[in-house]
Amino acid sequence: MKIPFTALLALLIITAGAQIPTAYYNGTENLTGTNLRLALHNIIDNHTSVSYTSLWTHYQNTDKKSNNYVWDMYSDVPGGTPAYDFTFGSDQCGNYSQEGDCYNREHSWPQSWFSSASPMKTDIFHVVPSDGYTNGQRGNYPYGEVGSATWTSTNGSKKGSCNYPGCTGTVFEPIDEYKGDFARGYFYMSTRYYTEDGSWSSNTMVNKAEILPWAQNMLMEWHVDDPVSAKEISRNNAIYSIQNNRNPFIDHPEFAQLIFASNYPQPIVSSTPLSTGTENTLYEYTIVASDSYGNTINFAATGLPSWLTLNDNGNNTATLSGTPALADVGINTISIMVSNQYGLPLDHAFTIDISAVTSVLTISGFNGFSIYPNPASEFLVIQSTEIYQHVGIKIYNTLGRLLLIKQLEELNTTTELNINELSSGIYYLKLEGESINITSRLLVQ
Repeated sequence: MKIPFTALLALLIITAGAQIPTAYYNGTENLTGTNLRLALHNIIDNHTSVSYTSLWTHYQNTDKKSNNYVWDMYSDVPGGTPAYDFTFGSDQCGNYSQEGDCYNREHSWPQSWFSSASPMKTDIFHVVPSDGYTNGQRGNYPYGEVGSATWTSTNGSKKGSCNYPGCTGTVFEPIDEYKGDFARGYFYMSTRYYTEDGSWSSNTMVNKAEILPWAQNMLMEWHVDDPVSAKEISRNNAIYSIQNNRNPFIDHPEFAQLIFASNYPQPIVSSTPLSTGTENTLYEYTIVASDSYGNTINFAATGLPSWLTLNDNGNNTATLSGTPALADVGINTISIMVSNQYGLPLDHAFTIDISAVTSVLTISGFNGFSIYPNPASEFLVIQSTEIYQHVGIKIYNTLGRLLLIKQLEELNTTTELNINELSSGIYYLKLEGESINITSRLLVQ
């Protein structure tokens, strides 16, 4: 199930934040994009490089399940029973001919992509224990989402043709429960070796240490859909005690969005704001938004004027509505945050110019008598400083047809007439009483 990025972010900062050494990420505040990536690179650079042979021993601290078996993401079945388990040491590869024979050291960022050079070859953040046969099936194929599988492991990992937008060729797809783990490993590699990738190669997924746009999009989805787990937090801490560096994207999941989400489809608002309104008249504007991947769009607002409310309709639209009063006359600045589930925001900002009721009909011969607003929409106010008895209020169209009639025993200081059933056009308003006889032209909009 996909989780809105804002809710995910709040949870993960609370969960992971307690594990972060004090001041470890000092200097990253308010940074985004390349600036943040470079700052993180400088923090996690020059880690303590271990030997390739020592990985076998380190895995007993970094990748041990609660039952003391090897935690192999290519064979594990979260919440279920895997087809096989590996015992540390005795089940090391070795030769293999099928799944379950032995486990080896899987470079999730394949060795051939960096010529098996150090320190990448032994960087535990991306070198994980895995079933040897499944590792062989993966080979050095990029990660992707498989449309037609040519091979499937016992836990559901797949190899086959890629069907993710922008991706071509054969790819390997881990199960959903571990996609976020691998995504954060790739974000780590792209950041740890930023500017240090001169001898690296390129392929359909990466250009040296740069993750290609389609792959950034996919890995961002994996990152959000499979949030940081207790397993990753524990592994991050264990590796820190070995290499003296950390994976920032486990500690701060929001860093991925701030660096790698730039290529992901941004929300677009396709509706035009209603920029004017009138005192005591209902204002209503329906906001329509989407992104090119068809993701769910969320709407939020802070600091709206008190007369306005925002309702997220749940169908990629939201309605902004309210009735301004005299105190709201003037320029109202509005800011609506429109975002997709990966946290990519759009500030939909505009102004609403609320005008006062300025068109008031003053009736000659009758002191202190006025009719407003004019033009009118839903109501009409008849105001007088005197009281008139037995007054009939009538509204005619331009052809002389009587459309509305209201009889008052008394026309007092202020009387409001509901005209919301009248369509837009020109009408004539007539007031008849014992001491009053007025006919006025009225515009309804």
